[in-house]
Amino acid sequence: MDLLNEVRKAPMSRLQIRAVAVAIALMLIDGMDVAVAAYAAPALSKSWGLDPVTLGFLLSSGLFGMAAGSLFLTPFSDKIGRRRMMLVALILVSVGMTLSVFAGDVVQLMVYRVLAGLGIGGMIANLNVFVSEYSSDKRRGSILGLYTSGFAIGATLGGFIAGPLIPQFGWRSVFVVGAAASILMLAVTWRFLPESLDYLISKRPRNALTQVNAILVQMHRPALSALPELPQDQQIGRGIKDLLTGRMAAQTVLLWVGYGLMISAYYFATTWTPKLIASSSGDDSLGVTMGLLVNFGGIIGCFIFSILAVFLRSRHLLLGSLLISALIYVLFGMTFTQTSLAIFIGAVLGLVTAANVAGFYATTPDLFPPAIRGTGIGWMIGIGRLVSFVSPIVVGYLLAGGWKAANIFMLFGLPLVVSALSMAVVWSLSTKTKPSTPVPTIIS
Repeated sequence: MDLLNEVRKAPMSRLQIRAVAVAIALMLIDGMDVAVAAYAAPALSKSWGLDPVTLGFLLSSGLFGMAAGSLFLTPFSDKIGRRRMMLVALILVSVGMTLSVFAGDVVQLMVYRVLAGLGIGGMIANLNVFVSEYSSDKRRGSILGLYTSGFAIGATLGGFIAGPLIPQFGWRSVFVVGAAASILMLAVTWRFLPESLDYLISKRPRNALTQVNAILVQMHRPALSALPELPQDQQIGRGIKDLLTGRMAAQTVLLWVGYGLMISAYYFATTWTPKLIASSSGDDSLGVTMGLLVNFGGIIGCFIFSILAVFLRSRHLLLGSLLISALIYVLFGMTFTQTSLAIFIGAVLGLVTAANVAGFYATTPDLFPPAIRGTGIGWMIGIGRLVSFVSPIVVGYLLAGGWKAANIFMLFGLPLVVSALSMAVVWSLSTKTKPSTPVPTIIS
């Protein structure tokens, strides 16, 4: 049994727990940074007189940046390391959030949201890989469920902060808080986040053996006299070319379809729900409350996924969650004008949509070998974000064209059914490809 398998089969060490804890905290900050634009949207629209189409472009600007970050920044984690990539991403987020505070018009704010999104996109995909690599096999599904909850917790925390801050200090105040939190986490990451063992062993950067042994000492494991040999199929990593070759090509494209359709529905719910409820009720504070409930439901959904993942396969949980969420979107649309009932179903909507994200994060990293895992997950999330980037814009045009909000929610049930079908085929393909047997590690 090689070193990485030994680590994954054993109980998690303090270093692994600390690494996962820092990653969850980073995910929390990402959730807050993404959600602030949605919470600021009602006040921002009134302050700058934005029409639905312009607001849709503003809400999508961060998603566009996130897509670009996932596509073009995350693959560098396979070249410079997971830790360095996270530090670069955090710097971009901190700068983008700080500049957003001083935006003078909607175009400037869009540019700054793209910059912050660039860092968030590069960070989230990288964090997904990092957490998967530092989790034990037994607890991976549960840990990735908790990790995903960090995003919803951050978004919910952003709502609690936005509620009292925006009426008192204006919409810029929430960007101040987001900038401060991002800068704080930059310092925490620099101090406490280790490099990935999978990266060090598969990519072998300079002083890789020294770095591996330093991590092993902290895990109370014996040091290595030499780095282990790699299986033949893991010795060369060509990045995106490997993803689009042979059987991997069909698997990759279907994965992009499945994730893209799921995440477009997710971001439609999280970015537009506060505004749509506020417009329907004529009460901006109710819109913020609805956003809070959607995100709070997301936290509960991640926790439920984590618990169920102890007893059930994460793949089965994801398929069930996708199909249930399609039904909930339709129900939410049917009850949209019944405020009390819609608020309850909105919380359930947040629950199942967050469980979908947790399911994808828990089940997809192992589809790729370590040498191209960052690239594989980065492109999956990046392509998904490109699809989801269009989602708020399309909603803006649909509203401007006279569509009712209730009908739009029902429309988004269909992509979730297609997503479930795509993932069923992906797993069918992946089971037909057997992994190579690694060469045993020599431990001194």
